[in-house]
Amino acid sequence: MSVARRAATNAEVVDDATTPNNDEDENNASTNAAPSDQKPLLKKLHKKGSGDGSKEERGKEDCTAKEVSKHQDKKSGRRGKFHGLSSPRGKSVLAMSVALAIHLGGYELARAAVMALFTSDGLGFGRGIQDSGSGQIDQEKTEGKMEGGLSALPMAVGCVSPFSVALLWFYAKTLDFGGPAYALRTHTLVCAVTQIVAGWILGALDQFLKASAKNGSDITAVQLETSSGIKFVSQPLLFLLFVAQNAYVQLLYAQHWAFISSVLTADEGTKVFAPIAGLGSIASTLAAGLVSVLVEKGGLTGLLYMAGASYVASAFMANIAFGIARRHGFEPNGGKNKVKASKAENSNSKTKEEVNESESPSSPIACCKKGGLFQQAYDLFKRVPVLEALFFEVVVSQCLSSLVNFIYLYKLKATIIDDSQRAGWSGNFYAWINGVSGIFQFFVIPVLLKYCEAHRIWIAMPTIMLCCSLYQFATHESSGLFGASASFFAIKTMEYSLRGAANEMLYVNLDFESRYLGKKIISLIAGKFGKSAMAVALSLVMVMYEDRQNMMWYLLVSALFFTQIWLLSSLRLHSLIASGKTSK
Repeated sequence: MSVARRAATNAEVVDDATTPNNDEDENNASTNAAPSDQKPLLKKLHKKGSGDGSKEERGKEDCTAKEVSKHQDKKSGRRGKFHGLSSPRGKSVLAMSVALAIHLGGYELARAAVMALFTSDGLGFGRGIQDSGSGQIDQEKTEGKMEGGLSALPMAVGCVSPFSVALLWFYAKTLDFGGPAYALRTHTLVCAVTQIVAGWILGALDQFLKASAKNGSDITAVQLETSSGIKFVSQPLLFLLFVAQNAYVQLLYAQHWAFISSVLTADEGTKVFAPIAGLGSIASTLAAGLVSVLVEKGGLTGLLYMAGASYVASAFMANIAFGIARRHGFEPNGGKNKVKASKAENSNSKTKEEVNESESPSSPIACCKKGGLFQQAYDLFKRVPVLEALFFEVVVSQCLSSLVNFIYLYKLKATIIDDSQRAGWSGNFYAWINGVSGIFQFFVIPVLLKYCEAHRIWIAMPTIMLCCSLYQFATHESSGLFGASASFFAIKTMEYSLRGAANEMLYVNLDFESRYLGKKIISLIAGKFGKSAMAVALSLVMVMYEDRQNMMWYLLVSALFFTQIWLLSSLRLHSLIASGKTSK
């Protein structure tokens, strides 16, 4: 039996915070449909109501029966009828899926622009390495050395993790203040404003740089002289924009999925999680494929304006999704819609489980009041061991992803010097990644989950990456950009497709605190900590061994090492999921 199917029969799948109050189901509740553990209570109610048959006592009986039925609905995981897109839950999931897709499309535009500007020679951290005059790299001057712009990249990646911790604190405050809907809307709009303002400033600096170059006889000399003053402003701005963009993408992505996994049950998730992720891949593919066209018309800074507009549209659709959920009583709000005890005299007839559920703080909002963020994470991991295993698996896999990404950018910068051409090539490359990910999400993963348990994916991912790393290590002297691109293509495709499906099939079985607070801790702290740890290591390597000609060999050996560690951590996570030890 798969994890999703086991979760559907587990009484702990759906907690109070995310279970909607379905009045229609309450009115249709029948004592004949009650399970065996509730029949003694119902028999007592019938016996009580058969005394004098007064209207008052029959009313009390009906009220208590409704509470029992409601409790049983919550324990069995029923969240109201789901009839596709025509139902309220279907409409809310569709609206949030569109918001997720628009967000991912905007991120593709922002990523292509920021990475090209970050490594550019005019506004970014580029060192102006020129070719030999024939359009080819002078291998004698560049072999074994880090290309312009990449020297600052590990430092920027290393700052993402501390920024993510501060961002998580800000998220906890907004979640505590206004709930998930307010938090998602606030952070999405903050991200949109950041892209638009940064695009306006960088565009003005770029225009000033071009105007100064036109007024000089020696364009290269004028550019170098003028850019030294412009970079005093543009480099810190690009540095902060890169850090904020990489920290925010996981936060917003996780919030979209947290809403979807809270509204849907485990069985429903097996049917729609992959298509929802596939919709995001389609949007990402289209946006990435249009980068080369859009950059010719609006420039690199124009992509930032388009990304900001996309984030605003994403916030609008997410607000619609929460509005539908709020009107129909199934909004995930951390326990604010819990079933209240009847104020009648027979309120003592509530089951002990109902009392415990109504008094237990299951929301991260309540948890925030009990201790610091790291204490919350420690307590949560002790209570849910599978989250602890997932935390370490994500750390190791993100270390490897950061290393493979650096190797890919190293080869890309050495091969394509022009900023616009590099942005266009990178956009087309990500379009292929997103396109293949979409094929997996729409066709491969749904079929795979029918014949294979979801936790098998955790072993398949490092195994595939081990094969790619071995190929790149064996052919690194002859494959060039192709070998680096193949490994990066493989790990990114798995992150966008296989990992996304496996994560949601795991989170849908957990309680509200694990889905919201636990997911944020893992996606922000674990993911960014892995990237930051690798960034620190790469920074040290660049300082001490930048001029060594066999630098690539050491990087590839490190990639093989981290791939094997990833496989071991995935085996532990797979063992916990397969044994059903998701919580203590």
